[in-house]
Amino acid sequence: MTLVKPAYAIYRILVVDDQTEMLTLLQRMLKSIGFSQIWTATNVQDALQMLNERPFNLLLTDYNMMGNTGLELVRKVRAGSPGWSTRADLPIIMITGHGERDYVLAARQAGVSAFLVKPVSRDQLEEKAAAVLARVPPPAA
Repeated sequence: MTLVKPAYAIYRILVVDDQTEMLTLLQRMLKSIGFSQIWTATNVQDALQMLNERPFNLLLTDYNMMGNTGLELVRKVRAGSPGWSTRADLPIIMITGHGERDYVLAARQAGVSAFLVKPVSRDQLEEKAAAVLARVPPPAA
């Protein structure tokens, strides 16, 4: 039996990390998985503006960033904002170099859908993305 891969090209992905090297790496991995609509932001403020401007289907964010943290971004997304283009139940994958229980627990309490510890492999990213996207209806093509 062969598994049919989802049509990832229809999903809009926002990746947030203050390290441009990590943004580039995640973008490459997402493209190799089949995602093609990928936006990036290097800080929480820019990410929030993008979330307001267009609907996204998946958010990947770093935990620790200069200024505001990914945890603060998750809390703001989950709180929602009237008139936002992106839904408050947006699937969110938190990526961090810290896999300690306290970090994971804080992220889960804030509303993170899945958690990845760096270094992240392409297969791990695909597995987590597929799992969180399977829980929500696909976007209209």
